[in-house]
Amino acid sequence: MRTDPPARLRDVDARLRLGAAVAACCVAAGARSPVTPAALLVLACAALRLQGTPARDVLRAAAPAAWIGAVAAALALALTPGAPLLPGATFPVDAITAEGAHRAVAIGARVLAAAAVLRWLAGAAAPAEIEAALAGLGVPAALVELLALTRRFAGVLQRAADSAWSAAALRGGFTRPGAAARSAGAVAGVVALRTLERSESAALAMQLRGYQGKLPVADRRTSAPAANAAFAAAALAALGLSVAAGEAG
Repeated sequence: MRTDPPARLRDVDARLRLGAAVAACCVAAGARSPVTPAALLVLACAALRLQGTPARDVLRAAAPAAWIGAVAAALALALTPGAPLLPGATFPVDAITAEGAHRAVAIGARVLAAAAVLRWLAGAAAPAEIEAALAGLGVPAALVELLALTRRFAGVLQRAADSAWSAAALRGGFTRPGAAARSAGAVAGVVALRTLERSESAALAMQLRGYQGKLPVADRRTSAPAANAAFAAAALAALGLSVAAGEAG
């Protein structure tokens, strides 16, 4: 995954990039119409393509969020009471309500829009820039350190989970539902133990290197006022168009 921001965004203050992503997620989450998050999803995907992200990578990044959104949408579809969407239909279609269908579409659009916006942010700002932006915005140092350490060890824990999952699969741990549940629990236990081991090793290493309660944070990159103004205008226009599309829809 790309960690260096695209050349056209390097002159933009990282706080503006982070603020635009947070604002887009808030607009998507608070919109009354599903058209607004859908418009933000389209704009975020277009921005990813402008960054040079291949379409397959965009789809791959959206896959986990799609599963989460699908589960949440299915629950909203099944549990929301109201008038039937298709009166006279057979079970289980007759249990689907118009309000439930509206909520399901809205939830799915919100989840996918937020995932696309965060994927754009991951490509538009390096992790060190995001941490510097958070520190510059006054976020508590403990939270910034927690995010930095989580980022640094996320790959290690993912490799541990992949290794444990592959070992369980090679031993036939997922051939039956009962065995699959036990194997999933064993994988979770292995990851939890590795997390504790890594945290103890990291704490010891930090103490040996002179850690005194504060991790160093990179200085913010000097930004260009013209680039900041252009980016802010483009971000406000995108948010405004998305909200206007939702109101019109």
